[in-house]
Amino acid sequence: MPRSQPTHEPAGCLTGAARAIALVIVLPIRLVWDALVWCLKQLWRWVLAPIGRALGWLIEYLIVIPLRWLWEWVVVPVARALWWVVDLLIVTPLGWLWRWVLLPVGRALWWVVDLLIVTPLGWLWQYVLAPVGRAIGAALAWAWRIAGQISRAVGRAIGWVLWHAIGRPLAWVYRAILTPVGHWLRTWVWRPVAAVARAVRNAAREVRVALFGGPSR
Repeated sequence: MPRSQPTHEPAGCLTGAARAIALVIVLPIRLVWDALVWCLKQLWRWVLAPIGRALGWLIEYLIVIPLRWLWEWVVVPVARALWWVVDLLIVTPLGWLWRWVLLPVGRALWWVVDLLIVTPLGWLWQYVLAPVGRAIGAALAWAWRIAGQISRAVGRAIGWVLWHAIGRPLAWVYRAILTPVGHWLRTWVWRPVAAVARAVRNAAREVRVALFGGPSR
C-alpha cells in the first residue's frame, strides 16, 4: 500500500491569512510612501533644483563676480600702490638712514667709547685696581692675623698682672685668713649658738606642752 503523505493545510491557511492581513496593512503605507517619494522627486526636479540653480546664478553674478572684480581691479592695485608709496617714502629712506647714517654713527660711537672708556677702564682694573685690591686684601689679612696674636698676648699679660696683683693676694687672704677664721667661727661660735638655740627651743616646747597641753614633738 502506498504511504500517505502528511497534510499541512492548516498551516497553509494560517500563512495565507497572515499574508493577506499584512498586505492589507502594509499596502496603504507603501502607497503613501511611494506617493511621498514621487512628490519629493518632482518637487526637487521642478521646484527646488531650479530655485537652487537660480540662487547660485544670482550669488555668482551679484556677489562673487563683483567681489572678485573688486579684489582684482580695486583692492589689489590700491594695496600695491599704497605699498609702493610706503616703500618709497618710509621703508627705503629708513633702510638708507640705518645703513648709511645710524649704523656708521653707532659703530663710530662704540669705537670712541671703547677707545676712551672701556679699554682704559679694563687696563686700569687689570693693571692697577686688581693688583692694589689684592695687595690691600693680603695686607689686611696679615694685619688681622698679627693683631689677633698681639691681642692674645696682651690678654695673657693683663691676666698675669691681674692674677699677681689681685687674684693671688685674694687667694692667699682666703686660704690663710678667711678659711681658718671660718673654721674657728663654725667650731666655737656657730655650733655653741646652734646648741643653745636648740636647747631654748626644746625648753619652750616643754613649757608650752606643760601649760597648754598637746603632743610634744
